[in-house]
Amino acid sequence: MNEVFPKGSFAVGCNYWASHAGMMMWRRWDAGRVEEDLDMLAGNGLSVLRVFPLWPDFQPLTAQYGGGGQFRAWAQNDGPLQNPECVAPEMVRRFRDFCDMAEARGLRLVVGILTGWMSGRLFVPPALERRELLTDPAARMWEVRFVRRFVRETRDRPAIVAWDVGNECNCMGRATREEAWAWLYEITAAIRLEDASRPVVGGMHGLSTDRGAAWNLRDQGELADVLTTHPYPLWTPHMNHEPFDTLRNGVHAAAQSLLYAGVSGQPCFPEEAGDMGRNVCSEVRAAGNVRAALFTSWACGLRIFLWWCAFDQGHLDFPPYAWTALEGELGLFDKDFRTKPVLAEMRDFATFLKRLPFAELPPRRVDAVCLASENEDAVAASLGAFALARQAGFDLSFAGAEGEWPESDFYILPSGEGYDTYSVTAWRRVLAKVERGATLLVTKGGKMSLADFRAATGNEIDFSAQDTPSDVGFELAAHPGRTIRARLPSTVRIVPRESRVLGTTADGNAMATVSDYGRGRVVFVNAPIERDAFLRAGAFEGDNPNPLYLVYREAARIAGVRRVVEKLDAPCVGLTEHQAGDGSTIVVAVNHEPREVGCPVQIHGTLGRVWRGAVSADRIVLPPNGAAVFEVS
Repeated sequence: MNEVFPKGSFAVGCNYWASHAGMMMWRRWDAGRVEEDLDMLAGNGLSVLRVFPLWPDFQPLTAQYGGGGQFRAWAQNDGPLQNPECVAPEMVRRFRDFCDMAEARGLRLVVGILTGWMSGRLFVPPALERRELLTDPAARMWEVRFVRRFVRETRDRPAIVAWDVGNECNCMGRATREEAWAWLYEITAAIRLEDASRPVVGGMHGLSTDRGAAWNLRDQGELADVLTTHPYPLWTPHMNHEPFDTLRNGVHAAAQSLLYAGVSGQPCFPEEAGDMGRNVCSEVRAAGNVRAALFTSWACGLRIFLWWCAFDQGHLDFPPYAWTALEGELGLFDKDFRTKPVLAEMRDFATFLKRLPFAELPPRRVDAVCLASENEDAVAASLGAFALARQAGFDLSFAGAEGEWPESDFYILPSGEGYDTYSVTAWRRVLAKVERGATLLVTKGGKMSLADFRAATGNEIDFSAQDTPSDVGFELAAHPGRTIRARLPSTVRIVPRESRVLGTTADGNAMATVSDYGRGRVVFVNAPIERDAFLRAGAFEGDNPNPLYLVYREAARIAGVRRVVEKLDAPCVGLTEHQAGDGSTIVVAVNHEPREVGCPVQIHGTLGRVWRGAVSADRIVLPPNGAAVFEVS
């Protein structure tokens, strides 16, 4: 199977609708205008486009009825079917021509085949408009027929590198988990029947770690070859709490993609990233965000980053553009073809990568594995864990708590909400790792219950008052004078027994402890710090964020994490380390603040080549939302 992620590459691109017609481009086909669009995109360093054959244009299925509204026949534009799949030959010809235009400009295409949902509007063949598109047998029959015929007719075009199931198809209708699985199985199987040489991309938005959810990561990973994120802060819960160009939003694309990949077992990439226009943030902040997000995604091993979308569409007068202003100004070019600052950043980033002396950035060093709950939705807690680790100066990967885990010396179980956040089986599996020498950081929140609590943590619960929220402040002994604020959904009084106290509240309640367990150690935190960090503002912005990350820093110290470049301050700076084949370490530093930041560091080695940024033996100076790339030997 060909890869949509060629080894050693990182591609920047965007989602494409024609500048003159948006979603109506196929019925208002203008080959000359489309060629001009593609010239502008390729000329600005973009190399991948995600494109869409709008479903009702390519399968204009209508139904004919007799007396009493009784169904009589399927039709094509109210005439006879031109082929058994009701696929419009002229539209296919236009799409094939488009593929050739893209190939001539070196543009690779990810094709969203079943595009029935787009930007808040359903686009459905007339005969299927009142049917449940994910469960109705007739709808599914025609969907499979369309997918097979479309792939068969276009699979010979070399510009196509991947088949995307469609745009956010989980928004096309309602389904149970079993119905969602069956629908996705049918569509992915239909694609592979006609072309097994290209990967199948899921194309979904807003998936859950919860195995019981209709659209969950386990099932997606079972059926699709590649997963995707659509990391818009405005539409992702708990993201849009701070300015667009600060840390929470700067790590969103990479962190969510790593979470999806870790739980599903399949690669993942940001397929639609965007700011949602000038009602959300300025063009300057949008550019700062994408600058930090590109370097972070590259450093985290992702292979593609796609912006939504190529051209502004506010000048178009049909729905969804006539419904909401949010869909009108999302392009890299405005309606007058002015290049926006975001596109300039993407072009400059692509140019920077070409100038590097190494073809591939080695994989990043991973210091810990974060185990995401699969018994409830753990997206907020998992993204919170990633951000806190980045502030603290180390890197983590993800795995599903109920699945297979990578071997590690350091595991993190982030706070959950329900009694069954982690199964007893998963909990005892991780304790077995600790017994053999690993360190575990576990944070408790809500109703989360842990078997063998005292034996594992060295603590006794004096009492637990459920659903009695409170705000508390506590300090770690290792960081006196730094008050950490935490919101507790339930009040839990801890009595240390065999543990050592790391931090307490003013009234003496233990908030952080460490205890021996076999050859390893358990760091216990009596607060849901990951969820707390992500559910409200204050932890990821400015000079003095709520220092929840200090808990992660202390846990990493106990776990024996030792980095080549040790960050001494500046929680807004993220560092990744990459072991090169010659034994040197390539370091990528990213500033997640829209201001210049001087990051004090201790380098354990000799500073070598600097490819970007102002780097000295004890300090990295980063421009607003900027990055440094350098070598330590």
